[in-house]
Amino acid sequence: MNMRSTTADRTHADKRLAALLKQAPIEFARAVYGINDYASGRTDTMAAREVARAHRQGMPLTEERAEQRARAYLPTVGQEHCPRCWVVYGHKTPLRFREAEGERPEVAACNVCGAEYATSSD
Repeated sequence: MNMRSTTADRTHADKRLAALLKQAPIEFARAVYGINDYASGRTDTMAAREVARAHRQGMPLTEERAEQRARAYLPTVGQEHCPRCWVVYGHKTPLRFREAEGERPEVAACNVCGAEYATSSD
């Protein structure tokens, strides 16, 4: 591998990480909506279902804990993990990446929760 491709690969990986880091605060907000929906009896929303699933797994989700996890979300190159699984469940679930094709940008997908994140601005 030559120096130019190594630099390009590193730049691409840095852009991926930057895109994923932006998702943690969004997943925190989603968790808060889910906690509030669940507490008020609106259990039919997707966010409330995630909170209920966490409760069933014996990991009750609190706003404080979700905030701590969102702030602590720090994926590394080659070990990118799902922001939603991390914030809601505290699990580091590896992401699968699909390359950009045509009009569709590169996407990181989680096998466990089904979340998909665009990781390129193309």
